Amino acid sequence: MVSCMRVFRFAGVVGRGFCLAACMAMLLSLSSAAQAGGVDRAFFAKLLAIPSATADIAKVNEAVGLMQEHLVAAGISCAVETADDGRRALYAATAPGKVQDYLLVVHFDVVSGAPEQFAPRFENGRVYARGAFDCKVNAVVAAKILEDLNGKASVGVVFASDEETGGLSTKMMAERGYLARKLVLILDAGTYGAYYAQKGNFYVRARAHGRGGHSSRPWDCDNPIDRLAAGISRVKAAWPEPTADRWCDVMTTTVVSGGDTRNTIPDFVDVWYNLRYIDKTAPDRLCRLLEEKGGFEVVERYSTGGPMETDRNDPEVQRFIAARRAKWPERNPELGRMLAMTDARHYAGRGTPVLITGVLGGGAHAANEWSDLASMDENLEMLEAFFLK
Repeated sequence: MVSCMRVFRFAGVVGRGFCLAACMAMLLSLSSAAQAGGVDRAFFAKLLAIPSATADIAKVNEAVGLMQEHLVAAGISCAVETADDGRRALYAATAPGKVQDYLLVVHFDVVSGAPEQFAPRFENGRVYARGAFDCKVNAVVAAKILEDLNGKASVGVVFASDEETGGLSTKMMAERGYLARKLVLILDAGTYGAYYAQKGNFYVRARAHGRGGHSSRPWDCDNPIDRLAAGISRVKAAWPEPTADRWCDVMTTTVVSGGDTRNTIPDFVDVWYNLRYIDKTAPDRLCRLLEEKGGFEVVERYSTGGPMETDRNDPEVQRFIAARRAKWPERNPELGRMLAMTDARHYAGRGTPVLITGVLGGGAHAANEWSDLASMDENLEMLEAFFLK
């Protein structure tokens, strides 16, 4: 008789020696949380098994459909909005209407991953899978809140579908009137506290020109790769170093491209810069620097959203962080500032404070992405208590 492994792999992917008895036991343990009032692990695993990479609209819509089916079966009112490209976003609420006291915003889309990453592993209090942390764990927490508080509180949830590439589905939902009266919570960060601010995100493509030719006669050419390397160094030297707390304008080179033949010097090469910024003048400053110090031509530039900051002294913000502190007094939860960007950008400036928080986890966008199952249930308890007061 073969020995049984302690690790469970969902969606038909199992380790060697995994026996039927262990499989049945694990399935029962996944559904027991729902019976005990916690998040339904079995439904979570089904959602994780959908390879809903942002670019795959059909798979993202499949995740939307699965959640809608799950919520409708639980008696939750749902509405689906469709963007021009066919991408769907889901709205569900505990009471009628597009505007509730509180709005949660989560997303179904994930960055691309290997097929095995969509076979969730439940191991030692964690679940490992693509999207386990970013951000499907928060989606199932939000769904359970709707089920538990249906008709008891005023809570809406936007389930978005393209946060990883700009969050236009979230922007669509905000523009179509899915709003909050008191507080918007973006569930997309692993923290005991909450973030009240985040940086803006800007991209610029710069081009170094030269004169190409055969690589056997470089003296007949003006190699733009050399120009690019020198320009990158000058730009880096001219840009301020990050401050100790990193709450500043941070510029990073991310992609270099050019040429298509190994024995030919190209006429031009390109470099992409990503700027995470708090000063609204920073994108223009960077572009001027690329031209004046780098000697580059700026050929493309765009922003996926500016910096966001909510009033820390807003009564709902203070009530929320107080509730987090009451839940985890030993962790001393604080209001902080987020170096990355979330869909908070699309609800900023709409008359309601916006905070970013979420279930603990790690490895976002990495092969070992995971979320903490205890934190999942603890966040569920904390949020439900907050909404009922």
